[in-house]
Amino acid sequence: MNPYVSKQEMVELTQELVRCPSVNPPGHTTDCAKIVLDKFRENNINAEIIEGRKGASNVVARLPGQTKGKVLLLNGHLDVVLPGEDWTVDPFGGEIRGDIIYGRGTADMKSGIVSLIAAMIAFRRSGAYFNGEIVFMGVADEETLGKFGTVYLLENKIGTDADFAIVAEPTNLRVELGNRGVRWIDILVKGKASHAGRPHLGINAISYAVKLIGAIHSMEFRNRNDAFDIPSPSVSVTMISGGTKTNIIPERCELTVDRRMIPGETSEMIMEELKRVIDPIAEGEKELQIEVRVRPDYVDPYLISEDEPIVKATIESFEQVTGRKPQIGAKSAGTDGSHLFHKAGIPTILFGPGNEDLCHKPDEHVAIENIMLATEILVSTFDKLLGK
Repeated sequence: MNPYVSKQEMVELTQELVRCPSVNPPGHTTDCAKIVLDKFRENNINAEIIEGRKGASNVVARLPGQTKGKVLLLNGHLDVVLPGEDWTVDPFGGEIRGDIIYGRGTADMKSGIVSLIAAMIAFRRSGAYFNGEIVFMGVADEETLGKFGTVYLLENKIGTDADFAIVAEPTNLRVELGNRGVRWIDILVKGKASHAGRPHLGINAISYAVKLIGAIHSMEFRNRNDAFDIPSPSVSVTMISGGTKTNIIPERCELTVDRRMIPGETSEMIMEELKRVIDPIAEGEKELQIEVRVRPDYVDPYLISEDEPIVKATIESFEQVTGRKPQIGAKSAGTDGSHLFHKAGIPTILFGPGNEDLCHKPDEHVAIENIMLATEILVSTFDKLLGK
């Protein structure tokens, strides 16, 4: 355990952040950002809040070394998804049972935020001599693809000079070298209304949407990359809305599609795939229209080499702290690491204490031991990258 930051500090900060709901939507992170800001300032680390939009508050903190050198960027998101149903504990209670802290965001990813903060504070308190700078970003809006969080900060030239980056996403202490990409796609099926007592006079948009859903879920993908824990692309219809009244044949039905990508795939390829699925369904029904739109906010897939200094330093630190080799892979979900890599050219790993299998579920939780281990590994990584 690191002598410069206590278990109690890390546990209490995790609980404080969990008890501060920052659900997205609506994505208000100001209260959580103030907690992080105060923690840095208590420890004489310069920090400020920068809003991407009203309520979408991002915290940026800087710890400079004694001389100029490399810049290490730390990134984590403050927003969380809705709690949903079926919890057996208060999702915003931060309850502790044994070595486990429960609550929305414990895994994804307020425990990761705490590990980053604790590592910076420990490094600061130790008085360790180092070169360069450590820059922290606690961001809003990651759960809705980062427009007012990481993307906003990068567009305003904050963090773009970094030489390497760590995003403390839930990896269960696995060293992850990238993530799959994501495109969110809106599909509008437009038929023709009629009285439900005379259905033959209408075109039932819901019926055609059902056929389309079946066709989408039957899509097969030949591309594969075994670096990712889910090595192939995937597609899921995740939302549906249609109909206006019980006795009216529906003239509209809207679908939302979540399409996950591996490196080498593009929006153009995805649209061409969907066209091949849609055309046979629309064929022969002249008045049926199916419109497809890819949303402008997105995450691209990325994958970095194990030879990158950030990867080598983290692996060495993991082995030093735990006495064993880490698991190495790449994430199935999208993360802000993609924006750091594609928009700023920063070699970025994902590494954090949370378990991805617990994300977005009831009774989400994190092991306190993992928070402590992550912190210790991060401190060692800082020293390897920026120390003498």
